[in-house]
Amino acid sequence: MTPSLRRFMAALCGLAIISAISGLLFVSAASAQNKSLKARAAPTAKSHVRRVPQPWVPNPSRDAYLIVDAASGRVLASDQPDEPRYPASLTKLMTLYLAFSALDSGKLAMNDALPVSINALNAPPTKMGMPPNGTVVVRDAVMGLVTRSANDAAVLLAEALGGSEEHFAEMMTAKARQLGMSSTVYRNASGLPNPEQVTTARDMARLANALLRDFPHYYPVFSVLSYNYRGRPLANHNRMLASYAGADGMKTGYTNASGYNLVMSAVRDNRRLIGVVMGGNTAFQRDRLMAELMDQGFATAEAQNISPWTSPHVPATARYSAANFVAGLDPVGLSGFTKAEPARALVPAAIAGSWVIQVGSFANSKAAQAALERATASLPASIRSHGAVSVDEVQVSDKTLHRARLTNLSQQEAIDGCKKLSQHKIYCSALQVGAWATTR
Repeated sequence: MTPSLRRFMAALCGLAIISAISGLLFVSAASAQNKSLKARAAPTAKSHVRRVPQPWVPNPSRDAYLIVDAASGRVLASDQPDEPRYPASLTKLMTLYLAFSALDSGKLAMNDALPVSINALNAPPTKMGMPPNGTVVVRDAVMGLVTRSANDAAVLLAEALGGSEEHFAEMMTAKARQLGMSSTVYRNASGLPNPEQVTTARDMARLANALLRDFPHYYPVFSVLSYNYRGRPLANHNRMLASYAGADGMKTGYTNASGYNLVMSAVRDNRRLIGVVMGGNTAFQRDRLMAELMDQGFATAEAQNISPWTSPHVPATARYSAANFVAGLDPVGLSGFTKAEPARALVPAAIAGSWVIQVGSFANSKAAQAALERATASLPASIRSHGAVSVDEVQVSDKTLHRARLTNLSQQEAIDGCKKLSQHKIYCSALQVGAWATTR
């Protein structure tokens, strides 16, 4: 064979080898693609697991806030009001909205005894301390939510109204849509961590406004600083009630993911503002920011000559009042709400100027007297000189309680005195009392 022929044959062999390798690679790639297509056509059970997107950073370093005028809805200050946030215990405002609605519709009665389920009993803290295998009346469950922010109370009410907490959360989300809360989704009744349970500062302001508008007869319960349950006080987590002039509700919230949240309302110079702060680094920082924003909001409202707050009427459908939760709470006296005409009277008119500081209800008169002595020692002399101490008996369900009060005060004395006591960790309520409330 000539050299040229040998070179020709070698070239042919090289081409054959390259062709063979290319064919093998093609087959291998086709096989791999086929397997991939088959895998997508017939996914495994694992591929059905839905990944929950988390497009925002939990507990962002920058607060979201919104300050609005309650009467006009005008925004007075805002920053990131539409950014998704975790609501934490602000969730309970919707739980309370549905509970108030159920009371007025007759689905719940104030003294209904709700059975304590395993789910409620095992709810993570914070709790109000329900009796195992026992019952809790609706009044106590609602006040446990308002003051202690009790997760067991949230589960209890959710199961009573929805059959299960999961179904109740669907009811909460549906109500949110009706109220215009387009960015809010609920997955539980308490606000315990769930990556799908989200809201915004704007939506929380809408909910706060709805509570003021739809349930003025219940709204004063948000001002209660302490509620006695089974012989122990449930202290309100909202310290703005005692530290910010004009504050009269609503709710705090905290989880690691949410940061420190607060929804509040306050009245000054016949104007009512609603404030929302979400994502605070500490409770102190959150409250300080809220106070600054509300102060600015009231100044802006005055400068812009915004129309004064028009008190909503108690609806004719109301079956109870705040006084049914805590004796002495009067929608007329405490929060400036007016009764509708010709709506039936829910609470007899209170005696003008008759205000008290209530420091608790106790199992015996000695404990009540001791609480009064401690409280009066912490009050300014100007308030002590006007007030008179009183321990009276009230019947709650089948129990006799001894109510400790400093009576005969003006509205301002009662409010200022209660704020002073709260600074000394003495929890109390400033109440306007009518003749009807002294014999209960």
